[in-house]
Amino acid sequence: MSIFNKLIASVGIGSAKVDTKIRNNYFVQGEILDGVVEIRGGVTDQEIDSIKLKLMTVYGHEDSDRLSQAVVYTHKVNEPFIISKGERKEIPFAFRIPLDTPITMQDPKTFKNVPPVWIDTDVDVKNAVDLSDVDHISIEPTEVHENIIDAIKVIGFRFRQMENQKPPYGIKVARPYIQQYEFVPTHGRYLKKLDELEVYILQNEYETTIYFEIDKRSRGMFSSLVENLNLDEHRGSVIFKNEEILNNRSLVSDKFDEIIQSVL
Repeated sequence: MSIFNKLIASVGIGSAKVDTKIRNNYFVQGEILDGVVEIRGGVTDQEIDSIKLKLMTVYGHEDSDRLSQAVVYTHKVNEPFIISKGERKEIPFAFRIPLDTPITMQDPKTFKNVPPVWIDTDVDVKNAVDLSDVDHISIEPTEVHENIIDAIKVIGFRFRQMENQKPPYGIKVARPYIQQYEFVPTHGRYLKKLDELEVYILQNEYETTIYFEIDKRSRGMFSSLVENLNLDEHRGSVIFKNEEILNNRSLVSDKFDEIIQSVL
């Protein structure tokens, strides 16, 4: 009977089960994510080689509908151990969510997060089918991110959308993706002069780099040619200390005003 149990466990029938339980489903970039991984033994003893939690997301590619998965962070939970027949074991874990984890927003039609961010629990079981579990979470922006977005709104822009995409040329990041924020002018001096403002926020512990792309509104008989050749786009970057962003939001507004005025 024990040989039969080992056989069916090796093909995934009657094997151990895994369930990752997270403290909650809402986190801020840079916050500690903690919880427990619950392992329930199956019909026979099994050796668990490793348990890894992978913080995952997806990103798109310019001029394509293709989506790719990306690992934001990997956390190893344990060293090898034996889960006995019918045993229930809880292993606590905790790790810091990276600051470049994408911010999520709920799609009002599907009620799903865009872009999706989730924890993929990968359990490596010796001589058996590996176990897995998926838990979706929501990611809120840091106060630094919020202040930057508000500072851009103040000078006459409306936040339109955000998305994960493959990093554009000229932006070097550690991940295969970067999160893009799109703004459109709705009032003030830029209303009829700009099409949109694209922003990429890269925060670290002490300072934040903001990459930007300013799309001027093209006019005249050569406007379509100008747009096709991207001659109406102006790219650059600016760096602020996080303390400056938190304590003096108008500094960010004034700097973007200055930058935009210089390209008009």
